[in-house]
Amino acid sequence: MPLMNFQTFNREVQAVKNIYRQDNAWVGRFIPPSWDRDLAMTMYIRAAYRLYRATGQNQLRLVLLGGTEIRKARNLIMNFGLTAANGIQERETARLADAAQAAREEVNDADLPVNTRLPTRDVVPVCGLGSILSEDRWTPLLNDALIVGGATANHEFVITLEPYERGLWRECEATLGNELRELEQQYARFGNVPAGFVRNTPEFKKLCWKKFISWNLRMFWDTRQNIPRVLARELIGLSIFGYKPVFGDRQLAFRRPLGARDPVFPDYVRGLRNLRFHVPGARARIMENLSEFLFDERDAFGFRADQPQIHGMPHVGNPIQAYV
Repeated sequence: MPLMNFQTFNREVQAVKNIYRQDNAWVGRFIPPSWDRDLAMTMYIRAAYRLYRATGQNQLRLVLLGGTEIRKARNLIMNFGLTAANGIQERETARLADAAQAAREEVNDADLPVNTRLPTRDVVPVCGLGSILSEDRWTPLLNDALIVGGATANHEFVITLEPYERGLWRECEATLGNELRELEQQYARFGNVPAGFVRNTPEFKKLCWKKFISWNLRMFWDTRQNIPRVLARELIGLSIFGYKPVFGDRQLAFRRPLGARDPVFPDYVRGLRNLRFHVPGARARIMENLSEFLFDERDAFGFRADQPQIHGMPHVGNPIQAYV
């Protein structure tokens, strides 16, 4: 599916702008100018379109997802760049982006003849078409534009772990000794396998991710404010647009198969509303949806207090099957 022009993009968002306003009322109250005014909403839509185009044109064909710390990781900014289609969100991130740009333009080997050096004009800019989201005046609409733009271009999405999460991952691996032995026995039925082979199989990595998420539920839910995190919103969007998880070592990727439905804003926004994404009391339903998307199980992970609700609620399937 080719990227939309602004007229088509605007038409899609205008069709659901009142859902954005109703389900994200804090934007209208606290972020000036208020998008409750139509003129201001047009400004926000144009900003979202700039990000949509920038994401779709990313030559790495990759979007990094994760917590706020990935916007402060020097090596990630250096290697993958920032979206920054509307400016950079934080001062620290802007400083790191400037340093990364200078490093890209620096001649690493001063002994090379001048005529063999890479001209500065050919250096890929850190800001503008990068893989890490950092946008001034962030809104849910901007974030959704990242997902819709990446999905339209069939980009791969990858969850990047923060430093403390990498340590937690190693702990999860260490606790899966029994599961590892069971997998080794299953593989042994087909002959001897090299030492360490099973540890690198997709089956074992999937077990690691299941354990990791069950120990790190706050990656999806902010328990202090009792609201879903942006990463939960992003993964629900990927599930709506047909993406499938690919489990790796400390890396969880999402790829869109051929024949998946075209990514459009109405499907995304109405899918979120059907899950009551904007309602704190919908935590059980949201976590169930994420669990089923990642592991094909309704309760692979979740908060213990929500288990009676999950087992007692009807199975609604894909959130966009019935609009409300």
